[in-house]
Amino acid sequence: MSVADRLSALSPEQRALFEKLRQQQARPAVRTPPAVQAVSGPMGVGDWPLSFDQERLWRMHQVDPALVSWNVDAGSRVHGELDIPVFLAAFRELIRRHAAWRTTFPIVNGSPVQRVHPWLEPQVSFVDVSALPEEIRETAGHAAIYDHTRTPFDLARGPLVRMALVKLAERDHLYLVTIHHIATDWITYQIFFGELMQVYEAFRAGRPSPLPVPLQFPDYTLWERDWFQGEVFEDEARFWRRELEGFPLVLDLPSDHPRPPVQSQRGGLFRVRVGAERSDRLRALARREGATMFMAVLAVLNALVWRLTGRERVVVGSNGANRPRPELEPVAGLFLTQIPFATDLSGDPTFRELLARTKKTALGAYAHQNVPFNKLIEALGATDDRSRNPVVQVLLLILEGQSHGQSGELEFEPVGLYDGNSRWDLMFGLYDYYDQGLSGPLEYNADLFEEATVAGFLELFYRLIDAVTAEPEVRLSGLPQGQ
Repeated sequence: MSVADRLSALSPEQRALFEKLRQQQARPAVRTPPAVQAVSGPMGVGDWPLSFDQERLWRMHQVDPALVSWNVDAGSRVHGELDIPVFLAAFRELIRRHAAWRTTFPIVNGSPVQRVHPWLEPQVSFVDVSALPEEIRETAGHAAIYDHTRTPFDLARGPLVRMALVKLAERDHLYLVTIHHIATDWITYQIFFGELMQVYEAFRAGRPSPLPVPLQFPDYTLWERDWFQGEVFEDEARFWRRELEGFPLVLDLPSDHPRPPVQSQRGGLFRVRVGAERSDRLRALARREGATMFMAVLAVLNALVWRLTGRERVVVGSNGANRPRPELEPVAGLFLTQIPFATDLSGDPTFRELLARTKKTALGAYAHQNVPFNKLIEALGATDDRSRNPVVQVLLLILEGQSHGQSGELEFEPVGLYDGNSRWDLMFGLYDYYDQGLSGPLEYNADLFEEATVAGFLELFYRLIDAVTAEPEVRLSGLPQGQ
């Protein structure tokens, strides 16, 4: 009996199982990384190599050390009776706990090292505007923390962490933490805020810091260099070369001005408000197609880029946590890397087909998401073009909606900040609020685009969501066009 005859004799359920197993066997195996060992000591003190992505960020910083776009800011408004001496003591305890925030990057024998110090005093500024008239107090407070974001860091001397605390009233404060990107990422900030509250509550009660420190960031960098080499690197490099073969690594959106030879990172900002009803329709479509909300928005963004450029092969990027081992989850430092999603839009597919292609692309990329972006660039042989980001020029982030935090009697309200920079041509940084829908900043390269042009991009983005949720079978050629 032939293979075809044997297959024809199977029930539909058996054929489905056979096909699933065949696809699993055809899929290249993803290696499981080994455990990360604590080798740098309890405090991580000493000179250590940089991680691969730290190397890239260090080089970019050297191009223009006065650039502040690598300052990463996060702040909150604190409602309630804040014990300021205890709050500052808790902040300093976090610096003591985590090697990443006691690190500088001097040059030793011609190359940078990450030097972890036993202690590195963070910069702390306290501004009291509570005596000002109430009508100007808020503006003065926000100006104080905004000024805090505009000062560059000296990587060789440090410190690379600073805090601004503003007293608006007895039970009303603003605080902002600014860290150079070489020492932090978004998950690290979540670690920071979570630990800050735990330590603050412990210190208020007269107890010591309640948290152990099993690993430090240098443990990760040593592990990364030991693990990500040889066959491991070659396997991942082969995947990404194959995945991006035939895809242009330069994406030129229609712009109002020619691209400068050196990217200034001067940016502009729009607020994206997709709305609850429109977001719910897109979420429902994603659920019916077995996709995530991220995949659905990525498919719409792919359609937008296609409509703007006419390109049938599109690369849009996102960020990956790059914490492939559970023991890395509580470690502070720069783990974040970028993931390119390369989607083929040829053949005038329906949106349902495009969503299926986007889902397949995303699943493949997620299986190889822990490749340091610096090594991915190396694998692709991307050129060093100072006028734009390599590989990824349009970025999409979808994060869980920020909400008010609570710690004892204190309530923390997120404070939105924009530093006037944009590292990408377009960056959608959306938060998914289930009661309000998708919303967040759309940052754009102000050297390329006028405000009205980006407003048109955003309006077309909304119209595309409306079109594909009303009729998922609509083909790309039938989608709305820009003004």
